[in-house]
Amino acid sequence: MSYSLVGKTVLITGATDGLGHKLALTLAREQSNVIVHGRDQDKINQVVAELQQINPSGAFSGILSDLNLPETIPAAFSGINHLDILINNAGVWQEGDTTDATSEQIIELLHVNLGAPLLITRTLLPILKKSDYSQILNVVSVAGVEIPSGYFHTIYSATKFGLQAYSEALEKEYDNTKLRVMGYYPGGMETELFNKAGIRYKQHEPWMFDPQESVEAILFMLTRDPKLNIKRMDLINHLQK
Repeated sequence: MSYSLVGKTVLITGATDGLGHKLALTLAREQSNVIVHGRDQDKINQVVAELQQINPSGAFSGILSDLNLPETIPAAFSGINHLDILINNAGVWQEGDTTDATSEQIIELLHVNLGAPLLITRTLLPILKKSDYSQILNVVSVAGVEIPSGYFHTIYSATKFGLQAYSEALEKEYDNTKLRVMGYYPGGMETELFNKAGIRYKQHEPWMFDPQESVEAILFMLTRDPKLNIKRMDLINHLQK
């Protein structure tokens, strides 16, 4: 037996681009109500309009928040009064020698990749616990469990290892309750994540995959019987060509 997402209210952070955008569109098709988070109001409005076209009877809204400003996060998200599913998806990338990373880059990674999920989750836990059945899904990364060799994303790995630990600990905190906590661990996807960080990879590197695969994996996780918990799912390329 699967869990229906029809009529469920879902918040997706980083929902104006990449995986978050594709996930929002898919959830609208599943007849979920979606709260779109982003840091550009025009992009938020555009995505909300797309969702309304997909499901004119759905309830769609947006939250404007720069996750690199942690002191503003609680107020930005405290206006939500009903929520069934929180998807902490937003993230920023960094790679290369640690000595080449600026202090500003390091602080941004700490704020966006780790601090923001903690603050947003803490802000919304009282609301999630009011739901008949709620879920938190953190988009972590295989970089949160494996250290690569040959090239490095040391600061990024540190933030994702932290998010992995938080996901595991939160799952234990809410074990055997009506709140399910899960972690999704993708490898590299064909999104703008790398370009936004100034890294110019080819559009289709051998280790990249279509983010729609991640959408389908996340949808599978969210729709399992409430008695079950896919605590962690890894998704990487098996054939790199």
